[in-house]
Amino acid sequence: MRLLEGRSWLLPLKQWMLYIFIFIIISVSIAVFGIITYTSDNAKKNNSRRVFESALWNALQLQIQSYRFQNYLVALDSSDYPLNGTAFFEYDLLMSRVDLLRESDVGSLIKKFEGGRTTRLLNIINGELELLSFNLSKIEAGDPSYLPDLIDRIQKIEGQMNEFISLVNKGSNAFISNQHQELQKNLSYIQLLSLVLFGCLCVLCFITIKGLSEFKKTTKSNKELRSGIQSTSEDKANLVALINQEIRSPINSILSIANTLKNEQPTESSQELSKHIKESGRQLIQTIEILSDLTLIDTQKMTLTSTVENLQESIENILAIVTPQLSRKDLKCVVYIDPALPEYISVDFVRIKEIIIALLQNAITYTPSGSISVQVRASSLSAPSTTLPTGTQEARMLQIAIRDTGIGMPSQLQQHLRANPSLPIKQKESIPNMMDLSLTLCHKLVYLMKGEIDFSSTQQGSEFWIDIPFNVPDNNAIPQQSNFKCTDKKQALLIEKDAHLATIIGLQLALFNIDVTPFKENSFDDENHHYDLVILGDSNQFEFDKNEAFLQWRMKGSPILSYHFQSIDSINSPIIPLHFPLLQNQLDPIISTLFGSNQDTEKNKHD
Repeated sequence: MRLLEGRSWLLPLKQWMLYIFIFIIISVSIAVFGIITYTSDNAKKNNSRRVFESALWNALQLQIQSYRFQNYLVALDSSDYPLNGTAFFEYDLLMSRVDLLRESDVGSLIKKFEGGRTTRLLNIINGELELLSFNLSKIEAGDPSYLPDLIDRIQKIEGQMNEFISLVNKGSNAFISNQHQELQKNLSYIQLLSLVLFGCLCVLCFITIKGLSEFKKTTKSNKELRSGIQSTSEDKANLVALINQEIRSPINSILSIANTLKNEQPTESSQELSKHIKESGRQLIQTIEILSDLTLIDTQKMTLTSTVENLQESIENILAIVTPQLSRKDLKCVVYIDPALPEYISVDFVRIKEIIIALLQNAITYTPSGSISVQVRASSLSAPSTTLPTGTQEARMLQIAIRDTGIGMPSQLQQHLRANPSLPIKQKESIPNMMDLSLTLCHKLVYLMKGEIDFSSTQQGSEFWIDIPFNVPDNNAIPQQSNFKCTDKKQALLIEKDAHLATIIGLQLALFNIDVTPFKENSFDDENHHYDLVILGDSNQFEFDKNEAFLQWRMKGSPILSYHFQSIDSINSPIIPLHFPLLQNQLDPIISTLFGSNQDTEKNKHD
């Protein structure tokens, strides 16, 4: 192990060497391409050749044209007069050759020959030829006396012109030689860089072959490691299954003993002990089941099985499991299920139960006192596109929100909860160590079911909401039920200091067509305001005479419900008790009894 740690620096070194080598190959390739492009530039090559040929050609044409002009003058006799501009025509031809040698690229090339001597000679020749224009004009006017002097001056220029031609030939040869040497130099560079490039490509091919060999070895090693990991996971799953099988029997025996203690001459201490044993046994079984489910998820062996069940009954059965834990801490729990949801849905209710129990246990843990609400409603998200199972008509999204009024969750736990467990994130600890078993299972189950989970947490409490896809069964496959609902809108007064709890109770009563008014100080003094129903909760923070208030409500015929037992014990009035968790099926028979008979009476009178 130490040897591997000592060589761990070799891997980044090899990577840097490979990067540098690739950079060298790219640089050499660019250099070769640039030199080849520069050398094979046809426009530049053709222009240099044209300038070279034009310089030689125009220099020779200058000499030839000077001979022609001289022969023309020598051949003149008296019969040729008047000349009618022919002399000036021959003169202009000669001067045009001088202009071609002085201008454009030819002139620029000639200036470089012999350190500028060719240019000076050309200027002298040009000056001498321009001085001939005076004598030439006299001859054109018909005066042949200027002809000998004109011929003599042209003959004197002949030596300078021969020297100019010689210098142009010499400079042109030197120019061509330099061009040839530059071309050879570029070709040498191309050959050298090509050899370097060829060598680099050979080395790159070697590295590629070596890398492919290492890649094959690494791939093979990874397959073996993956197989080993899978085998280890399966062994772990088998071990957890074995533990589950071996421990379940003694736990069930303990639970049986607890039931026996409860049934035989019960005393307060024995009942409490029996209750504690049963709860502990169930929690231990639940822990084993969580471990088993986590192992199945890790080994990708967990399968989701959807069943068609009544949504409200399933949620209420789930709440019954955690009711002892809620009662032990005297926590108030209310459940609201949106009536817009289908009464029966198709989903994996076993996994839904595990998710809700995990979130409720988390809420119980961080809520020393107060209330917890469970809201089941339609989600605004779109369901993932999948093939609908047989017996279903559409796919939708269900949102389950669990909120508490506790102290909030630790910041470190919140940070771990924001991680997606389906992503391969490198972590120092396993997820269960960071979030505990139940939340870990909840987290993984939500993503396994193609849902989403989110939360918010402050010092005033936390809220989780999960979005889970579900299927709506065919209408003919489910029984239809109808809940009681008041024909006329009723008014209810709710006395409760917990605003969160009061909000959810208001939603529950709205299902029965009952509007809830939160209690305010001295609101019962208003004799003109009649309430069809009064719900008494925690009223310790309100200062009013309860007996007097209850007397007024009784006189007005307002039935009273209460879940705050201290208030019930202190008041001598008939009160209908409510119990937590407060479910809609607990309110339904009470509301239908209170207002259903009145509706039947009014209906009979109307008939």
